[in-house]
Amino acid sequence: MRFNRQQSIIILLITALLMVFTLFQASWLADKPIGKPKLIADHAADPVRDNSGCVASANSGYGGAVVGPDIAALQVAAGIGADAIRVTTQMTNSALNVAPQFESACVADNARAPASIKDAVAGLTKPELFWQVQGALAAKQLVASLPPPSIDVTGQNILIGDAAAVAFIESLQPAHAAFSIAGARKCASDYHVSGMWGSVPESCNNGTMLLTLDDIGYSLWGWPNRFLARMKAANVRLIIAEDVVDGQIKGLTDVTQYGDIANSYNGYIWVDNIEELGPALRR
Repeated sequence: MRFNRQQSIIILLITALLMVFTLFQASWLADKPIGKPKLIADHAADPVRDNSGCVASANSGYGGAVVGPDIAALQVAAGIGADAIRVTTQMTNSALNVAPQFESACVADNARAPASIKDAVAGLTKPELFWQVQGALAAKQLVASLPPPSIDVTGQNILIGDAAAVAFIESLQPAHAAFSIAGARKCASDYHVSGMWGSVPESCNNGTMLLTLDDIGYSLWGWPNRFLARMKAANVRLIIAEDVVDGQIKGLTDVTQYGDIANSYNGYIWVDNIEELGPALRR
């Protein structure tokens, strides 16, 4: 098939534009990021139980400190590879406490008093803590219970909650200190549009982007290195999970899923099975 002069010019222009656009998104134009990925354990590890199925009332923690079984179970998760842990909370008699971190059929376990936020902070000195809270009142109590600088941009304590909880933290601290799942997913969705032009959307700046395994790949403009450079420049915290189901994060469950993530990725990876996936990433 032969083309006339005008058709040939149009084809050449389209080809040139495609080449420029492809080059604009090329990952290899950005340097490989420094650092390795960090694992967020979705929950505490299952604790060691005695012959009756009960957990010891106290365990030796970091530095020989004696902590309750819920905090000990969180420590185990940190000790087997977690760089960060999601700590679920609950209101008990109008006070914010650590929610039970494991299921038990033992009467003694279920009758124990909930661990306080202060006990959790004292017993968990190693990992970063992602505090899951709901509501402005819970967020206010969390801030009051944490040692200075409490919730902050250093990453030691990060709040993950609903819109009211996040709004309270943002009234005190920069946006990077707290996020909602809905907001972090909106950031990812908005980038699928603006990233075509190399722009980081306003919903992402100084915030958090939550990606699923289905999000990553060529459709994530500039993935991996060019994308990561853009996110670093915009001060965006990156988290990759397996999926988000009914507004809840579902962490990676299988070691082979690491292969779906570029080896230059240096953000967070949310994992469900820290007992298996923690040691596997450190090999």
